[in-house]
Amino acid sequence: MEITVIFPAYNEEENIRQTVDRALAALRPRFERFEILIVDDCGSDATGKIADELAGRHPEIRVLHNPRNLGAGASVLRGIRHARYALVTHNSMDYPFDLCDLDRMLPLLAETDIVVAARKRRAGYTSYRKFISRVNIGLLHLLFPLRLSDYNFTQIYPKTYLDRVEVVSTSAGFVTPELLIRAVDMGLRVEAVEIAYSPRLKGQATSGNPRIVLHSLADLLRFWWLRSRGGTKLVKPPVRPA
Repeated sequence: MEITVIFPAYNEEENIRQTVDRALAALRPRFERFEILIVDDCGSDATGKIADELAGRHPEIRVLHNPRNLGAGASVLRGIRHARYALVTHNSMDYPFDLCDLDRMLPLLAETDIVVAARKRRAGYTSYRKFISRVNIGLLHLLFPLRLSDYNFTQIYPKTYLDRVEVVSTSAGFVTPELLIRAVDMGLRVEAVEIAYSPRLKGQATSGNPRIVLHSLADLLRFWWLRSRGGTKLVKPPVRPA
């Protein structure tokens, strides 16, 4: 079995070394081949430099440096485009998802196409972030056919699907919901399983930033409008042999 794990990284110098150590320890006994793909998002600290240092020490690590700050959503999409292995997942650099919990998700792939990790509880969330999450899930349930309790923690995708799908969103809050909604539109099976969530202990969280929230809302409404009007491609055109 082989997997690519994408880590978008913006000003994460306090977390990156420990997170990479934990990721390597979790992945090595579980996969024949794997890669950790760090997407450095042009922060102001030493994240990119540390990522390059870690890649020099561990052949399983690759680093992509964004040409400018793109945000977490666009960084995940860039990682997806460069992923090498048959399964693809993502995590945050503060390690909210313990990769050892892949043991609870991988067996489900025998009967489904995409596995969604749903947070058992949002530990460490402020009342504001809990409110934003409830509103987001409510809008997703209202406007789209897929009913999940969590669209934004982490998921396992087959690379064959990611190579076909055409994503129009770039925001941190709507890239993965769009991927999941498109998958259901294409007839893929999606199954969720509850997984423990670990709150951020170091560094600054940005997902609750009002600018990011508004960007995610704009992406959600734009995709709903395009989808309802049939005005966006749901899949990339097939590659014709030369």
